[in-house]
Amino acid sequence: MFLNSSFIFLVIVLICNKNVICLTKNCNLIAVSLHRKQVKIIISKKTKFKRKMKLKSFTIIALGLISSTFAFSQEEKVDPIDVHEQRISLLEDAAAQAKKLKFSGYIQAQWQSSQLDSALNKSNDMKVGTGINGAEKVAGTKNYNRYGVRRGRLKATYEDFGCQAVVEFDISEGNGTTYLKTKDVYLNILDPWFSTVALKGGVFDNPFGFEIGYSSSKLESPERSRLIQTLFPDEKTLGSMLTIQAPKTSPWNVLKLEAGLVAGNAIGKDYKGKKDLVAHLTYNNSTATMKYGIGVSMYSGSILQTTKKVYTMNSGVFNVDSTATNLNSFADRTYFGVDGQFSISSDLGLSQIRAEYITGKQPGSASSTSSPNSYDPTTAAAFDTYVRSFRGGYINFVQDIADTKHSIVVKYDWYDPNTDVTGANVGVALTASQKTAKNVATGKADMAYSTLGLGYMYRMNNNVRIMAYYDIVSNEKTKVKNYFSNVNDNLVTLRLQYKF
Repeated sequence: MFLNSSFIFLVIVLICNKNVICLTKNCNLIAVSLHRKQVKIIISKKTKFKRKMKLKSFTIIALGLISSTFAFSQEEKVDPIDVHEQRISLLEDAAAQAKKLKFSGYIQAQWQSSQLDSALNKSNDMKVGTGINGAEKVAGTKNYNRYGVRRGRLKATYEDFGCQAVVEFDISEGNGTTYLKTKDVYLNILDPWFSTVALKGGVFDNPFGFEIGYSSSKLESPERSRLIQTLFPDEKTLGSMLTIQAPKTSPWNVLKLEAGLVAGNAIGKDYKGKKDLVAHLTYNNSTATMKYGIGVSMYSGSILQTTKKVYTMNSGVFNVDSTATNLNSFADRTYFGVDGQFSISSDLGLSQIRAEYITGKQPGSASSTSSPNSYDPTTAAAFDTYVRSFRGGYINFVQDIADTKHSIVVKYDWYDPNTDVTGANVGVALTASQKTAKNVATGKADMAYSTLGLGYMYRMNNNVRIMAYYDIVSNEKTKVKNYFSNVNDNLVTLRLQYKF
């Protein structure tokens, strides 16, 4: 059934004195005058069909109202301009939300070739591939090479109302197999009143020195210095951190303080109620052609002693303390550092120099001075604690070649894990009296290392970078077996990086 609104017209006739009341399509009531004769006819008919008309009147009224409403709705029109405005508003809202969420990352594919020492061991600085296989041993290989994905990072960042949430993963090699590893998972909240204080919680970079927080995608060398890799495995920590820095419009913006309470177990689970304190205070400034900065750092932490035997250095050997209360106590882990950066732009190109020096005390084991990394005392084997004084650092120089896309790199880093013994005194056999006193001789973990790195970089564009790098690794000449002289462990790295 089709209804034309222009013809829908309902007349409801009601006798009211001498007027006929009509309901039009617009639901307006109008009164029309009638002649007396017409009124009489209507009255007689009304009397005759009183009951019948009453029922029909109500039926007609209902149908009329429904028809009138239907007709009115058909006539209502939608303004196309309003529709377009609504669509534009929705698109703008979607774009605003999309700007809050950002994805970034980079991939580092590389080839490395390492010298092999007399025991056919590769360089410890080689990060991809497996060790030497049987066929290579039979052939007497002196150099071997491997392909690998050093880093494959994917990072998601969401920012809104001064809050920032970050999740980052590393998809790369691990013992010859591809694996997924957490790198960053944290929430950072900036105060909404002065934009000066920020609170961060989760897994993030240790706020110590400069190189830890310097992105791996920007590193001019394949890896961070040996010292940083030893003290801060994976560069990350689990905990909370407070950052204080004035807004960029303030003259105090040049100062920045980062201080955190952390678990001290790298990315691994927190295994102790006693937390570590770490802090970094920096001053950074710049001119039209120059940037410079300096920072000081401290780390005050501890490592659980899982046996009662604690060894410290005395007269070139380790003396043991076997006090019963040493068990389940904590050994101090303390570092102090200073770092500086300077860069200047000239006709020669951008020149950059960065340096860092760290000293302190490091608890470890007889064979290692590395800090805990995902350590779990409830499942790991117990070990005696060896406390050593250490020092080390690096100097890095990067020179862009004029206004080209080419750069050269020279980097020198060193690490002395035990400053109480040097060179030929490392690995010296114990005397009879020292054996009686249950002293322990120094060994491979106490040897100092230095590395001279020479590199070349080509920045194809903002996304693609090619690196060629040669590490010349040197160790102390000691009395430790296989380390009477410098071993062959130099390393060549060719890397292709794509950043997005």
